[in-house]
Amino acid sequence: MKGKLIILFFLLFVYSPSPAQSEQDSLKIIAVLYRAQSIRLNNPDSAIYYCKQTIASLKPKNNYLNGFAYYTLAYSNWVKANYKLSAEYGYRSLKFMETTPYDYEKSLILLELCRTFLDLHNPEEGRKYLNMVYDIAILHPEDPKVLANYYRELSFYYAEVNKNDSAVYASDKGIEIYDLLNDTLNTSVLYGRKARVLLSENKFNEALQLSTKALILDSLVQNKRGYGISNYQVASALVGLEQYDKAIGYLKKAISTSYEINNWQALFKAHEKLSEVYLFKKEPYNSLVHTNLASQFKDSLFNATSLGQIEEMKILYETEQKDNTISLLAKENALKQQQSNNQRIIVFSLIIIIILLWALLFIQMNAKRAHRKANEELSSKNKSIEQQKEEMEVQAEKLHDLNQLKSKLFSVISHDLRGPVNNLQSLLDLFTKNLLTQEEFIKHSDKLKANVNVTQRTLENLLNWSMSQMEGIRTRPVIIDIKGTVDEATRLLHDIANRKEVVIKNNIEATQLVYADPDQVQVILRNLIHNGIKFSKSGSCVYVTANAIEKDCYITIKDEGIGMTESEIQRLELTKDHFTKIGTLQEKGTGLGFLLCREFVQHNGGQMFVKSESGIGTEITFTLPLA
Repeated sequence: MKGKLIILFFLLFVYSPSPAQSEQDSLKIIAVLYRAQSIRLNNPDSAIYYCKQTIASLKPKNNYLNGFAYYTLAYSNWVKANYKLSAEYGYRSLKFMETTPYDYEKSLILLELCRTFLDLHNPEEGRKYLNMVYDIAILHPEDPKVLANYYRELSFYYAEVNKNDSAVYASDKGIEIYDLLNDTLNTSVLYGRKARVLLSENKFNEALQLSTKALILDSLVQNKRGYGISNYQVASALVGLEQYDKAIGYLKKAISTSYEINNWQALFKAHEKLSEVYLFKKEPYNSLVHTNLASQFKDSLFNATSLGQIEEMKILYETEQKDNTISLLAKENALKQQQSNNQRIIVFSLIIIIILLWALLFIQMNAKRAHRKANEELSSKNKSIEQQKEEMEVQAEKLHDLNQLKSKLFSVISHDLRGPVNNLQSLLDLFTKNLLTQEEFIKHSDKLKANVNVTQRTLENLLNWSMSQMEGIRTRPVIIDIKGTVDEATRLLHDIANRKEVVIKNNIEATQLVYADPDQVQVILRNLIHNGIKFSKSGSCVYVTANAIEKDCYITIKDEGIGMTESEIQRLELTKDHFTKIGTLQEKGTGLGFLLCREFVQHNGGQMFVKSESGIGTEITFTLPLA
């Protein structure tokens, strides 16, 4: 299973190249890390050497490769029981890997930190990282390896806090998944965990069976760290069964294997246990020898931890100093070059400056007052000229806007109002000259009324818009109920909607208080609802809704009409000119209504949004501040 894991990381490196590292360099780095991964359990010192070599050649922006290199370095130090170094490198690895999307690798780093803190007898800190791994396992049910790894370290945690039943349960859950994955290495680890629990309960025969299984598996997968621990656990079970001679043989194997990988903690425990066995055998001299050795390895373990802290501080310092040194050298080179180029010029310039300085100072003192007075007068004149220029520009801009306003007004009056008025005049002339019977006049009265309503609405919009353009309308906001305001606008448009067989549905159920000008809100609602009726087909509906979101009330008018194309929406939202479109019954408009709505919404501190799809309908939303 270890080989499969390494191949997985290899593929991730290959298919996730970093732009900060060339492809050729990345392949070399991957080869070195592959080597370090394969020997970390058997030869952690060489693995540490390869990892440091890799980190020295990596660029800082290559987060994935840096993160995995530091993870391998942390794991290798854990194998040697250098827990402080393991924790520091684990944190570095996690910092690099945080910005990558690789959750599986993050789970491995978190498990390494958990395992390290458990070995340091800090179960609270270890459980914190263990919970993070569980969250990743829940997010990725497609990868059972994450959950199996979680159960593996959970059994360690429960063993540390003396919850033996829970430790056995977690071990069995992990073994169940690892068996499905054919992961012999981790299965042997969990056999050892169960054996540890059984030893604490003095169940020596069962512990001996499980420790022997773990020993065989560790030998097959060449896990030297696990092999040393398994020998120690077999010996502990034999001591409990009073088979001291066999126990001595296994303890010597444990010592030999742990010494090869410099696992001071395992050496300390093995010698301590061997001292205990010789006491049982009544060989005090041999017991004393191994007691002294256990003491020495305990001191070595302490020194390794302290040296680890010093080495980590050195690495942090060297890493920070690396970039500073490069930057400092570059600045020094540039400074030296500049000094070399300018040295002669500076020498001659200083001589000339000293000579001219006194002359210039004397002239400057005499001319200072005259210059100050002249500058003050010039500054005053410049300010006056700039002020006049600004006033002229403002007046010119206002004149330009007034000319445009005049053109728009004349255009609307000549094209949009003259037609309906002429039709009305012609109809009345026919009636007064008896050229039109009363029945015919009544027949045309509905159309006449509709034309009059259109003309009236056009005049209202034209008046309101022109006054707003000339700043004749002022916004006077008060607290109003938007539901009641919508009801009033709906009543005013009821007849127009009925003639077209369109239903206006006010879906505002509760009172919504807003802070706005009631007259301007009425103009906005009537125009938007009237547009919804205008572009709706007979038998459809126009919906009005309102929702309070944070500090604003969002009012939406939605129809089921002909809708607009994307280009029409852009023209409606971006242009300052009026945009109009023919209704479903050939109703005409001026396009001033939407301009007026947009200006009134802005005057009341709101925004307007348009959403439409051709042939489906239109949804216009505007906001007003909540009271």
